[in-house]
Amino acid sequence: MNSSLSKFNIRLLVIHFIAFWFFIYGFQTLAFLYDFNFLLLAPVEARLNDVLRVNSDMKVVALFSIIGLVIAYLISWRISLKRNWFWLNSVLIFIIAYVLKTYDLLGWNFLQKIFLLPGQIFRLNTRTFYVTNSFIMLAIGSYLLFSNKIKSFIDKGSVTDKKVSSVQSAKS
Repeated sequence: MNSSLSKFNIRLLVIHFIAFWFFIYGFQTLAFLYDFNFLLLAPVEARLNDVLRVNSDMKVVALFSIIGLVIAYLISWRISLKRNWFWLNSVLIFIIAYVLKTYDLLGWNFLQKIFLLPGQIFRLNTRTFYVTNSFIMLAIGSYLLFSNKIKSFIDKGSVTDKKVSSVQSAKS
């Protein structure tokens, strides 16, 4: 039991969870382009009169956030296998992120003001506003998953690597 728990890497869990968060909200922000003219440019009266269309569009936005979560999971899982990290780290992050997203506990309501700020160099509610913010969030998430500096930081926190290095130093 103790050996399987030692395979979990806290640094990996935290960094990949943050990357998952960026992928979820990067894709969700990008989803507003799906029915852009109706969702953001149509008058409020038109949106109030077409509740079915608004609900359908909001389901698409929610679906895009789940797609972002799945893509982040697949990338994280593949990276974990490639770098010989314990693959259940990715599964655990996926489950936690999914549950927190389902219950709207990921803090988007508080953090969206910060992460939608870069796109405000363009006018609000324009396509470039949403594309810019999505691109920045996906770029940060990708950096957290693919960076060699992050990889070495995660490797420093690995319990198995510490054991191997201590055994090697004891032999010499």
